Amino acid sequence: MKPLLASFGVFIRQITRDNMLWAVCFAPLLTALIFRFGVPYVDALLCAYFDRAVLLADYYLLFDLWLCLTPSYMACFASAMVLLAERDENMAAYMAVTPVGKTGYMLSRLILPASLAFFFAMLLTHYSSLTDWDLPVLAAVSLVMSLASTAAALLIFSFSRNKVEGMAMAKIASLLFLGLVAPFFLSSKVQYLAGFLPTFWAAKLAHEKSSLYLFPALVISLLWIGRLSTRFRRKLC
Repeated sequence: MKPLLASFGVFIRQITRDNMLWAVCFAPLLTALIFRFGVPYVDALLCAYFDRAVLLADYYLLFDLWLCLTPSYMACFASAMVLLAERDENMAAYMAVTPVGKTGYMLSRLILPASLAFFFAMLLTHYSSLTDWDLPVLAAVSLVMSLASTAAALLIFSFSRNKVEGMAMAKIASLLFLGLVAPFFLSSKVQYLAGFLPTFWAAKLAHEKSSLYLFPALVISLLWIGRLSTRFRRKLC
């Protein structure tokens, strides 16, 4: 455990030395403030301007879902950037001959950040959401967001040669999260075309509050992670 924590400490120091990654870690707090106070204010202005009783209120849950996603995605994006930087320094090969090993290295760079982001997402959404959440539903959605973000981090690292390419790949990886909007804007049958995206099932779970959607959400997330892990390990070696 101590080698793993020491490796994670190196990861944290890598982030604090990079101004961009340092800012990325604070992005969820800024998002929470904007969504919690800015969205209702803009909604009130729009309703007054268009003389409508409801405009954005029907999409408050969608804002909450994006808020729940932000901590996990930002943490995993930071993980991918650190992994790319350390790959250039051959850090993985160095870690392989230390007590932490390659498995511990992967845990400290991917699993631990995603796990911490899972709890942070729950807290942030609980205290900053625009809608009411049941704790089991919030926990389930946060878990899916964490897994989907881990898949995004694997995608970024596996298909990038450096941090510049990683930032470009992050935009492509963000397409994984388009599934969030499908239940809100597509008809009941067409929306299932987004079923290959784990975030689609997370949105269905939050919208319907039915545990039936948790199983496909976990299966799809793990399929993404499993497929990308193969390429990740080959590149890490």
